Amino acid sequence: MFVFSLQSVLDYRNNIEEKILGEFSEKKRELELEELRLINLITERANLIDELRKMQNKPLPVDDIARYISYVEQVRENEEKQRITIAHVSEQLETKRNELLEAVKKRKIMEKLKERHAEEYVIAARAFEQKNSDEMAVLKFGRREK
Repeated sequence: MFVFSLQSVLDYRNNIEEKILGEFSEKKRELELEELRLINLITERANLIDELRKMQNKPLPVDDIARYISYVEQVRENEEKQRITIAHVSEQLETKRNELLEAVKKRKIMEKLKERHAEEYVIAARAFEQKNSDEMAVLKFGRREK
């Protein structure tokens, strides 16, 4: 029966790959969340600007309009901060993607090695069986001759 001598290394590499895959998925969800926040900020700013345009025709105190404009500007600044956050999370995601690719490569190398060792084992087992069959045939033939 075939036993891969480096099975513990293969198991370790599988565990590492699974761990990195989990971290990658977490970063991907984080990026999606950050992008959703940005979309919400953009939508909020667009809605505020629409409301401000509707107020143009109404007599309002200048202070109210100034506060409204100030709030719109604050939302725009939050958008810029959110874009920076998204860029940072994207970089982290790319780093995790590269780590995951490297882990997959290492695992596949070990699996190929395991396959090669298994094939060598099968070949050696067949050769051993053939040798035994040949010896049995020679012994049978030798018994018949006596």
